[in-house]
Amino acid sequence: MSNDSMSTRIANFRPLVAELGSALKNFQQSGSKFRVLKTVHPKSAKPEPPSSPASNESPRTLFILDSSFNPPSIAHRYISMAALQKSTSDSFPKSHRLLLLFATMNADKAPSAASFDQRLTLMCIFAQDLVESLKAKSDEYSVVPIDIGVTTVPYYTDKTAAIQEEGSEWYPSKPKHIHLVGYDTLVRLFNAKYYSKFDPPFSALNPYFDAGHRFHVTLRPDEEYGSEEEQKAFLKKIEDGELEDQGGKREWAKQIQLVPPHAEGGVSSTKIRKAAKREDWAELNRLTLPTVGAWVKEAKIYAEDDRGAKMA
Repeated sequence: MSNDSMSTRIANFRPLVAELGSALKNFQQSGSKFRVLKTVHPKSAKPEPPSSPASNESPRTLFILDSSFNPPSIAHRYISMAALQKSTSDSFPKSHRLLLLFATMNADKAPSAASFDQRLTLMCIFAQDLVESLKAKSDEYSVVPIDIGVTTVPYYTDKTAAIQEEGSEWYPSKPKHIHLVGYDTLVRLFNAKYYSKFDPPFSALNPYFDAGHRFHVTLRPDEEYGSEEEQKAFLKKIEDGELEDQGGKREWAKQIQLVPPHAEGGVSSTKIRKAAKREDWAELNRLTLPTVGAWVKEAKIYAEDDRGAKMA
């Protein structure tokens, strides 16, 4: 893409920051737990106000990429496209839709670095870049509408319930949910400390799995989480009933699909923030999508604050 074309694209996104900030404030004051703020449709490939889908467009499968998007990275693109490969997505009920979900209350991370209105703008920019990536390889991938949504609840079970209870305007067919996550999220999902109010703790996950929802887990081998084989062994523990004493069920393993790790390995939003702060634009562009990188550079989002660390 030429510099002039990118400049034009960036200029088109500038009004979104204030618009999304206003929409977020309205959502937060409403008392609602979930709302779709924007949709990027394949035909227009630009953020538009959400609207109720036609009956033939109401999804039966809702892929959900739930992240802090601080900022979006090539790993987010990989996770999304891995789920939307026709060989994979065709095994789930039609039609498909992708929801990029941002939680204004996160169970693990402090609200630092990019402001929430900037995060939502980055999500819209990422969605446009992602749609274009899908369209470029439409023979391999399902090209789907991408929704930009927000929620006030921190846990997956609560998020799914909020979407089911308050999302009928956008998802009237009550689709099955498939959360697209990294391996680190799977480990947190099965950490009993988050379910102290439940006895046994993992009984908290019964509503999610009993409803037929799934997880699509991208492996992420590293020093903290172990090798690819060690990560696969975690799912085997569930399958073999090693979590039954805490309320985990063997059959849940069938609703968790493992995906090979990203070829780049170790891609993280933290690396992108640090590259932006030291103005290493080559590294920034290597780790994120073109327009996302251009926006981060122009808006100087991480010039002063590249944090986003997990809460103690």
